[in-house]
Amino acid sequence: MKNKNQSLPGIKYIGFVETERLSPNVMLKGICGAPVGVYVDVTPLAFVGTPECTIGDEYDSHGRLQAVELKFATNEFVPTTTPVAFVVTDVNGQSYLIGAQEPPHPVVKLTVNFGSPKGDSSVNTYEVKYVAIKALLQCSVVAE
Repeated sequence: MKNKNQSLPGIKYIGFVETERLSPNVMLKGICGAPVGVYVDVTPLAFVGTPECTIGDEYDSHGRLQAVELKFATNEFVPTTTPVAFVVTDVNGQSYLIGAQEPPHPVVKLTVNFGSPKGDSSVNTYEVKYVAIKALLQCSVVAE
């Protein structure tokens, strides 16, 4: 059972980082209300169009979980051979972390759209899904 009920106001920045480089237990810090910091370099992604980030609740036999879905298009590639986390900044300047060092990790789906023969460029569409106790963590990006 899934209930989507919120979305971030306009997104002005998307970046990614390998989850193994994140500080341990960031999700627990977020659940407790402690500040979450991203102390590693985040690789920025130039996106095309309007990205979407929706937040909702999912219920299973273990209780309520938070589900985040991030969709965006870019001309760049995100490495998916190792787990990655995403940093998203909204138009209000607030940054959020999607992912943690510990499993479960975000599931990243890539769709490659080839441009038309008339000269349109190809674009990669990413759909990131992450379900955890606290999936969207308010954070501060310390290293850039």
